[in-house]
Amino acid sequence: MTLPDEAAAFLRECCGDQWTVEPLPGDASVRRYYRIRFPDGSSQMLAYYPREVRAQLEQFLDAYHAILEHGSVPKMLHHSDAAVLQFDAGDETLFDLLHRDRERGVLLYRQAIDALVTFQRTGEVTVNPPFASDFFFKELEMTREFYVDKLMGAGESRHLVPIFRKLTDKIQQHPYVLCHRDYHGQNIHILNNTLFIIDYQDLRMGPDTYDMASLLRDRGVARILGETTEIELLDYYARGENLRSRYFETLLQRSIKIIGTFSRQPIERARIHYLDFIPPTLESVERCLEELPEFAELAQIFPLQFSLDEARRRVKGMIDASAQDHAASR
Repeated sequence: MTLPDEAAAFLRECCGDQWTVEPLPGDASVRRYYRIRFPDGSSQMLAYYPREVRAQLEQFLDAYHAILEHGSVPKMLHHSDAAVLQFDAGDETLFDLLHRDRERGVLLYRQAIDALVTFQRTGEVTVNPPFASDFFFKELEMTREFYVDKLMGAGESRHLVPIFRKLTDKIQQHPYVLCHRDYHGQNIHILNNTLFIIDYQDLRMGPDTYDMASLLRDRGVARILGETTEIELLDYYARGENLRSRYFETLLQRSIKIIGTFSRQPIERARIHYLDFIPPTLESVERCLEELPEFAELAQIFPLQFSLDEARRRVKGMIDASAQDHAASR
């Protein structure tokens, strides 16, 4: 495997030339990840930022230094203006463990909540602007475009606008803490019984239940946890405070938002596997509507009936049409 030239030059400068490279799966961004193996059997993780996302590297460095004292994050070893070399936290994630061993996974979910509370003790961080109603609303508008209109072909989606605005205005009134913004089990690695938090560069001040909604519901983990354990873990986080309504309000916004992400990735980047995450996320939307009768109208407008096979067919049709248009324009 060949590293990009900038990354290889950086690695030779800080580590010499005795290493091998193993590509790692990426995330929803265009960043690239590699495991660097050395002759002594040790390894480190390299993140490479292509030129079009180079500004994100500064964002990551600022976030790293802001939370270093309170965040259980992989140690940064070296960096350039294009790459970062970090401690290798291994491949096992909390998401994987929960699927393999529910009992132990639930115990470590409690540890993940403890790590989140410690993370929040960092206090106010200004690396990124805080969540605001307009920001939340723009995320929901992305879902209206990519899921409701493009993927599902539903009509009258404009009727969602006032409902979305009502929800985002309400969430903006919640108490704010430091949020990771993507605090789910695939961003929590386990190595030697220690949890390591990754992908935190988008951290910002936001609603106090936002990261819990991500942790307990993202990627379909609620199907494994079950509603009883979900609420028990929420209560563990709450420490006696009643957070239930706030939790389901932020969960509703986040669930609708990530349905947009899971629709946009296949449509724009041909990452078809993201469609697999839509059904369990729709279950989260339905669960929220059971708890929040003031948003019952949403069920009449937002498409909750979803066929994975039909969605795949639609997306493949869009990809083929786009390829034909591109070929015709050459």
